[in-house]
Amino acid sequence: MRDCKVPDPEPEGRPFGARDGSGSDRVLPGLTLQAFQIRSNHRHAIHPVEAALQYFRARAEVSGDKGHGGCGFEEAEGHYRAGAQWLRLSEIPQLAEQLRELSRLGPLDRAGRKAIAAWAEGSGFVLEEGRFNGFWDSQGRRGGAEHQVYYDPDLGRWFKRLFYCVNSSTLGDYLVRMRLHAALFPETAYRLEGFTINSRNKEVAPVVSQPHVEVDTGRPPVTKLETDDLMAAMGFAPVQLMHNGVRDDGYFAYLHPVTGVLVHDLHDENVVRIPETDDLAIIDPCIALARKGTWAAIKLAEVGFPTPPDDVIAGS
Repeated sequence: MRDCKVPDPEPEGRPFGARDGSGSDRVLPGLTLQAFQIRSNHRHAIHPVEAALQYFRARAEVSGDKGHGGCGFEEAEGHYRAGAQWLRLSEIPQLAEQLRELSRLGPLDRAGRKAIAAWAEGSGFVLEEGRFNGFWDSQGRRGGAEHQVYYDPDLGRWFKRLFYCVNSSTLGDYLVRMRLHAALFPETAYRLEGFTINSRNKEVAPVVSQPHVEVDTGRPPVTKLETDDLMAAMGFAPVQLMHNGVRDDGYFAYLHPVTGVLVHDLHDENVVRIPETDDLAIIDPCIALARKGTWAAIKLAEVGFPTPPDDVIAGS
């Protein structure tokens, strides 16, 4: 493992980091500093979420990070970073300024996924693909735009395997999203169970689980006003993004102006009533940190919001 000290920028050289991702959980602070260094060169690296997490963590009751075998989202993100950030700076795409430019992130994502797969195989975090497929098939191949889903009634948990990253996002963005979810909505926090690796194309896919939430179907669905009030109590304000060419509420989006966290997809199937209480639960939101080069920042810029600057790290 290389020295964790961040070197001076070398435009044609490789950034520092563990070549295969080994031990990246122990050098995550260094990887975080390296991400800022890459971004200062107008190249893409996932903006660290540590500052946002610190802001929200005080209200979190559970972390949602660890799976049964000690496999956690933060550790997985570190290995992803170690792979993606090992590319030469000249191979790393520039920070996107338009949505179509996010398609350039493919090589970076493949490098991060390769590092994840190597770590998962070496650490015993690979799950049997056939076993997941068997449960999924037996329940009618349920799922949505992102996940293949089955329910385990004995554990009272929903198991979800990622098969498609929405909003031109990467696997690294997805891992960050899971970490933010745990801080914002701890009652429905996800747990990272491991990864499956496709036997044919070797594609790595995270498998996460989430506690079952009993939904009160005897009352009307949650209204937009109720969701507005719920998010306002957390410091979020509703924003209207461009949806199918029109500025409206089609994304059901909310922005936290202090941290720049954007939460969307809060329609009445993802915000539900808990039986015999006045409580609401948020199940499956999309969450992202709006910083330069991200889908969230580009969508907000479309409707006139300035892009927040990168965080300032003490001592950097």
